[in-house]
Amino acid sequence: MLFDRRRYSKDNYVYLLAEGGDAALVDPGDPDVALALAAAHGVRPRFILHTHGHADHSGGSARLRAELGARVFGHAADAGWFAPDEDVAGRAELALGALRLGVVEVPGHTPGSVVYVWQGRALTGDTLFWAGCGNCRHGGDPAALARSLVGPVAALPGALTLHPGHDYAEANLPFALSLEPGNRDTQARLEAVRRAKEVGREPDAPTLEEERRVNPFLRVHVPAVRDAIGRGSPEAAGDPVSGVVALRRMRDSW
Repeated sequence: MLFDRRRYSKDNYVYLLAEGGDAALVDPGDPDVALALAAAHGVRPRFILHTHGHADHSGGSARLRAELGARVFGHAADAGWFAPDEDVAGRAELALGALRLGVVEVPGHTPGSVVYVWQGRALTGDTLFWAGCGNCRHGGDPAALARSLVGPVAALPGALTLHPGHDYAEANLPFALSLEPGNRDTQARLEAVRRAKEVGREPDAPTLEEERRVNPFLRVHVPAVRDAIGRGSPEAAGDPVSGVVALRRMRDSW
């Protein structure tokens, strides 16, 4: 079993999954980086998975499909950005040779956003970031995103490690601290992220249980976060979905 990631552009991640001779790339926005990642491990991916259709995640897939003969899997609701070879809508599991992945539909950042679950990991694309969540400026729906976060994302097992489509941790954690300045878990996470950056190392992936102690979008029920929402949107403070929508609006203007 193999799992690895590579950064491309400024903060995007492409992921490589491999098991039993079968391999898949997740969100290969940069085909050169994706091919280099596969080559470093001596594998030839037969599958490409999109967490959503935005070009910074799917932009390398056409070339990779042609060069590798790989099949592209994604949600047809995002076909306006990239039409997949196979639609994952309504499918709870994918069987890709020896690879078995769970599929969780999480519309909001885009209509066809999904989370893939594999070997104790959640690959969340732009739905859930370290200490944040995706914005909805490019074809998204804040209320749908909120329902996904308080519904299927909240139901994911806490032991899963969180692997997002971007590393926005250093930008997101100060916003989280502005809402909960006394949150020691958030303070410790920010220190760890900055230490990793200083030595040129990628941040460690937290478990979802650890993320739930830090990420304000998973903490709208916590008094400090609820009070911060209520100061700007009193009508939203008591409802989780409305609270996430209001919090997303606060983050957009922060």
